[in-house]
Amino acid sequence: AAGAVVVGIGARPATGWLAGSGIALGAHGEVLADDLLRTSAPDVHAVGDCASFPSARYGERLLVHHWDNALQGPRTVAADIVGAPGGETPAAYDPVPYFWSEQFGRFVQYAGHHTAADTTLWRGDPASPAWTVCWLREGRLVALLAVGRPRDLAQGRRLIQAGTPMDPDLLADPAKPLKAATAATA
Repeated sequence: AAGAVVVGIGARPATGWLAGSGIALGAHGEVLADDLLRTSAPDVHAVGDCASFPSARYGERLLVHHWDNALQGPRTVAADIVGAPGGETPAAYDPVPYFWSEQFGRFVQYAGHHTAADTTLWRGDPASPAWTVCWLREGRLVALLAVGRPRDLAQGRRLIQAGTPMDPDLLADPAKPLKAATAATA
């Protein structure tokens, strides 16, 4: 029995007003941006959850519905507009996606993108208050979901960013820090 039920089934960018503008939209209504967050219209950039971008790290176009994405994109846009330091080409936008939530008194954090993972490992018991699930592709961490284990998230996000090879046996041990589960330390 419940007094109210709330169901979240996704998000859709409110981009209908761009129809006929020359700015290309994707299948989900999002603005299609390139790796510097430029749109199909000259001198127009798009950041945040209204824009998708190509990810070299994950080999697909990502549409990230979290405010952390909107915080990271402006650096890339600014570098593209004013130029990177030393006149270099700005770095491509390819962050490790991140979101967090609090559910039933538990802090839940996710980093990465696990759709192309070939291995799933659990760190701890999912029936306990704190655990982590890790996804790897070709021995490298590509995503993790941490419940009540903020240190796993912080270390894991850096390991994903670096593309560090992992030792699956060490990674599955919740008593070991994630950073100690690299293949180099095995």
